[in-house]
Amino acid sequence: MFRVNAFCDAEMGNLYREKGKVVGMKERKTIALFTEGDNALLEGIMTEAILQAGAKYDYNILIFQSLMTKPTYAEGTLSNSLVTGESSIYKLPDYDMFDGLIILGELLRSDAMREIVECARKHNLPVIDVNNECEGCYNVVFDDVAGMKEMVQHIIREHGCRKINFVSGFEGNKESLEREAAYREALEAEGIPFEPERILYGEFYLKSVDAVRDYLQMHELPDAFVCANDAMAMFVTKFLEDEGHRVPEDVIVTGFDHLAEAEEYRPSITSVERSVYEAGEVAVELLRERWSGKILSKKTQVPAHLVLHQSCGCLKRPPVDVFDLNRVKSQEITQRDIFISHISEMWRDFVMVEDMETLLKVVCQHLEFFEWDRIYLCICDDIFGRGIDDEHRYLGYSPSMVMVKYHRGREPEFENVYYPNILPPLHLDGEEREHLIFIPMYMKERMIGYLWMPLDHYMQQFSMLYAFLTTVNSAISDFCLLREKASLVDKLDSMYVRDALTKLYNRFGMQRYVEKVLAVARRDGQKVMCIALDLDGLKPINDNYGHAAGDNAIVQVANALRQASERREVCCRSGGDEYLVFGIAEHDTDAQAFIQRVEDYLDHYNQMNNWPYRVACSCGQCIRPADQIHSLEDLVTEADKMLYEVKVRKKTLRE
Repeated sequence: MFRVNAFCDAEMGNLYREKGKVVGMKERKTIALFTEGDNALLEGIMTEAILQAGAKYDYNILIFQSLMTKPTYAEGTLSNSLVTGESSIYKLPDYDMFDGLIILGELLRSDAMREIVECARKHNLPVIDVNNECEGCYNVVFDDVAGMKEMVQHIIREHGCRKINFVSGFEGNKESLEREAAYREALEAEGIPFEPERILYGEFYLKSVDAVRDYLQMHELPDAFVCANDAMAMFVTKFLEDEGHRVPEDVIVTGFDHLAEAEEYRPSITSVERSVYEAGEVAVELLRERWSGKILSKKTQVPAHLVLHQSCGCLKRPPVDVFDLNRVKSQEITQRDIFISHISEMWRDFVMVEDMETLLKVVCQHLEFFEWDRIYLCICDDIFGRGIDDEHRYLGYSPSMVMVKYHRGREPEFENVYYPNILPPLHLDGEEREHLIFIPMYMKERMIGYLWMPLDHYMQQFSMLYAFLTTVNSAISDFCLLREKASLVDKLDSMYVRDALTKLYNRFGMQRYVEKVLAVARRDGQKVMCIALDLDGLKPINDNYGHAAGDNAIVQVANALRQASERREVCCRSGGDEYLVFGIAEHDTDAQAFIQRVEDYLDHYNQMNNWPYRVACSCGQCIRPADQIHSLEDLVTEADKMLYEVKVRKKTLRE
């Protein structure tokens, strides 16, 4: 089979295939970006850099992003069902459409990353792994150590600090260890002894306040708290000022990451900025070099740099414009409240729908809120029926999908797509480049489908998109569960009214459905027939040939009854080898005609199978006008009486 060669000369282009066939020259390069989580600081900035580079070189950028957040300090804290649901988006694409991959290895779980890299290897595609050193990839890494070391040396040299505490993240975490090491290197370089008790663990968030409080209960205020991220720096600053300590006059506080929130904080936080945007640009440039045939280094470092602000004293704290601050916050709160109200309205509308197509139309109606030009939902088609059919899924998706196309101001369109092409038709060599994102829709390990949309929409309002998508997932899942519950109730009811061996009605089913036959016959002034049947010679069959043969004989009589039923007669297994049939009789000969069809079926079965035993039955029947039937038992008693007479005659003939 033809395989893409991702390392061929760029000027020659490369061929791509569809359904195993070469279909033409691939002019425009396509880069796939695999990431997870909603970390605007890292993946948001890097995605923007990759998009800008893609626009510069006219590349397609396709992003496959789960909403799962990798545990910061250890793997295994997420449920397997959640991981399965989120990771299924990485199994969606056909890798033959790509020319190269970029993965944010710092965010991806290692098991998902290994699968992606293995797929890329099979398709001979170069992979750039950002801030993670994975085998089989070209690695772009942040030099966090140099940035943190520069920070510590700055407060020592420029501000005269000697007693410096380090507020780390999680104990043993990779980023924590690297930044702790940089702190210790800076102390050593400046001739300051390292004191282990000055290492505090704030777990990258609010725990930092507890760590600082506990330290200050036993020790004097240090010259500085160097924090491993900006969030902890802001928490520590607020705590210190609430305790009456001025920052930076009494104590310096610094952070790491250079968050926008930290820059807007008062005092603004002196921090270290990772070169995230630069890393995205470098990743694209490395792919370009690899496509041109250049041999790449396995590891490329991008340096972090110091950003000086007020919390170390390098910048003066300006007066706070309370009016402007309140105006911005008020706008944010208003937008949030409007969105929450919109989500509530959408949920109320979901409650009213009775089928999946209507539910998806409601989803599209509420997409108008975002004012996006287009967005697509690709939904597993089994959801439109009884619910999720796990048995016939492949890689979590159904063999056929229903693609719901939403274009603003137009009615949604529904189109079927089929495996293996369960991705929508992508015009990768059209007049305009494609910048798209694909996000999973699921409930635990059960896939609903996926969403895809242009990246310009995604970058604008991704946090609200996640909330919107969570609501849609929940609504569809609830709808599926109701369908599956109804199906389960039907199955349980069938088990209650049907015989397990023959699947004919049992006595409970007979009682339920024969009453309906009687009601119709009485209403229309018709007659009702009752046929009683016994399997002949069940005991000799069991004794001579085993119970499997006996069960087969019982089932064949049941099959004969089903075959003979032409007017939806109610057929029942009333005992071990006993059967009853009820139906409306238009003619006095209908019961005998039914019996003849049963006997013909069994005669044919015996001739075709040539078993050492014969399957046969004895039958008794009666027909009465419905208005003369006082009880079902009377009808059965009369048919049984006729059956007994038939069995006596057969016995007399055998003797």
